[in-house]
Amino acid sequence: MLDIKKLITIVVIVVIVGCGAYKFLYSGKDAIILNGNVEIHDVNLAFRVAGRIDTIKIDEGAHVKKGELLASLDKDVFKAKLDYAKAQLKAETINFQNAEKDYKRNIGLLKKKSVSEKVYDSSKTAYEVAKSKVEAAQAAYDYMNIDYKDADLFSPVDGVVLTRNIEPGEMIASGTVVFSIMPNTQTRIKTFASEAVLSRIKRGDVVYVNIETMPKKKFKGHIGFISSEAEFTPKNIETSELRTSLMYRIRVILDEPAPELKQGMPVTVSYDK
Repeated sequence: MLDIKKLITIVVIVVIVGCGAYKFLYSGKDAIILNGNVEIHDVNLAFRVAGRIDTIKIDEGAHVKKGELLASLDKDVFKAKLDYAKAQLKAETINFQNAEKDYKRNIGLLKKKSVSEKVYDSSKTAYEVAKSKVEAAQAAYDYMNIDYKDADLFSPVDGVVLTRNIEPGEMIASGTVVFSIMPNTQTRIKTFASEAVLSRIKRGDVVYVNIETMPKKKFKGHIGFISSEAEFTPKNIETSELRTSLMYRIRVILDEPAPELKQGMPVTVSYDK
């Protein structure tokens, strides 16, 4: 007859082994593991105008705020053009004011038959020409003023500077990318799930993301979007067996910014911590 203590020990061992076996046999079947890729849209910044780099305020790795000055071009040329446009505008404005006075005066004189139609028509034409020249000069000044302001480059977002491609004194063309910034926005993961998996997940579910290079670190997030239409998965997402299967696109949104995750990086999404 078994001792009661030995019986209890055997029962406990059987329960433990049974639970372990159940977990071993069924956890793989029930686990939800999805493969995906990081979706981060870096902001590439460029000067709208060409010029020589005068000052650089930040470097790679710097945290910047929206509206912060990042770099400036040499403004001497822009300032000279702006001053010239301003002088032109002033001169054309004076000419317009004089032409306007003559025109208005001739309107009254024509009613009194004190001037001929020819004189009146000539003053009207001069007035209209002077007006168009003022408008053209104003447009030129506004354009030069935009160029002058665009010699300063400001950050359009809060974020981290990933790359700096310029040095002081360097000549750059319009549109040359000078900085690349990763915004402090939500990091997103694009992945796909089969119809069978789709029935077991829902929007708002908490999930965890990890990468091969950091196997011990998990990035917490949640399911932010589940497509209602099936599509074929991209070749870089699933195995060759699943590329011909219709899957549903899912977007996972991380709860906090994750600078460790780079655009296109392959990741694993699971429900396990």
